[in-house]
Amino acid sequence: MRLPAWAALAVGGLAVFSKAQEMPQCAGDCLATHLEVSSCGPTDFDCICADETLMENVGLCTLGACTVVEALASRNITSTLCKEPIRDRSLVAPIATAVSGSIALFVILIRVWECSIQKEWGWSDMSAYVAWASSVPMNVFEFFMMANGMGKDIWTLTPEQITDVVRYTWVTQVSYIPAINLTKVAILLFFIRVFPDQKFQWICWGSIVHCILFMVSTFIAAVLACIPVEYAWSAWSGTGEGICYDNNAFWWAVSAINIATDLWILALPIRQLLSLQLGTKKKIYLILMFSVGLVITIVSIIRFEGLLTYSTSSNPTYNNVMVATYSVVECNVSVICCCMPSTLACLRRYFPQGFGSTNRTTGSKHEVKSYGNSKSPFPSNGGGIHKSVTHSVSIMPRAGDSDVVELMDVEANKQYAPQW
Repeated sequence: MRLPAWAALAVGGLAVFSKAQEMPQCAGDCLATHLEVSSCGPTDFDCICADETLMENVGLCTLGACTVVEALASRNITSTLCKEPIRDRSLVAPIATAVSGSIALFVILIRVWECSIQKEWGWSDMSAYVAWASSVPMNVFEFFMMANGMGKDIWTLTPEQITDVVRYTWVTQVSYIPAINLTKVAILLFFIRVFPDQKFQWICWGSIVHCILFMVSTFIAAVLACIPVEYAWSAWSGTGEGICYDNNAFWWAVSAINIATDLWILALPIRQLLSLQLGTKKKIYLILMFSVGLVITIVSIIRFEGLLTYSTSSNPTYNNVMVATYSVVECNVSVICCCMPSTLACLRRYFPQGFGSTNRTTGSKHEVKSYGNSKSPFPSNGGGIHKSVTHSVSIMPRAGDSDVVELMDVEANKQYAPQW
């Protein structure tokens, strides 16, 4: 189909205003077709850009007549022609990643330090370490995503950049699953250590089994989201051959189950805590720990709402920024939460006045007793016998006293449960 002269002029004008970019033929045909029923002239670019109905019709026509790459190129030319503002949120996720990731690294190092001092390496510690290691790819690839255009409108990116962003998104999604689930396992193992009630411990073990099975099944499902695997980051262009399941439905389900599990873990120890007689400081420590857990749940809920928006977006590299940010923050804060006992134990060790250390030694007590006897045959300068007694009492930390929140005598509970 040959364009009439006026339509050719319009297309030529588009090319000029888009810095010599070429309008795809399919998009030019759509423009010519809909300009015929528009009140705008072929070179009246202000009118064309202001006519929302015209722009919407041309956009829909382009999506149907052009390939994905051609449609994005046409959208980029249109945005340049209409002088649309350049939007850029590429720094949001990396900044959140740098801040929360640095804190997570700091607390995990503190946990390693505490374990090395106590010479105890429990399963809860191992779970926390593996969770942090699983979060590393997620943190690192946020910066790769930014470098390739994450946070910018998708039509401003090259096809290669879009493919890289989708590939790195797949990596972060896969690493998210073990990281978020293993922090839950670490917290549940901590509960088993400090609460001696056997019924409660069996409930915790059941919750751990749920977390592990859920982690394994969703991890496999995330890796095999498409067959072949590489089709997961090439399917967007409409080229190649492969099959994929409904990725949006999968992540909705994962997010909903994660939120339910978070609420369950938050509610688990409430009954046990209410039966304890705790001092003010220990109550504050517990409030801090549970407040962080509540923050994780709130972030998960906000992330779930973002997933709903992302699933219907035709501009994922821009609209998915907050979902990516919430995901990495949720992951890093989960690591921080499961490391809070060891972090507070370290603070107690080096700042005992502020955090109430058990490593305390009482001062020496000097006691003087006098026995007066006026008839004593022994000479004395003071008129009596003086006895001096010095008492020194030292209270040393107990072996295994590594948790800052001493909910009960952990040593006394060893007969009921192993040290996890």
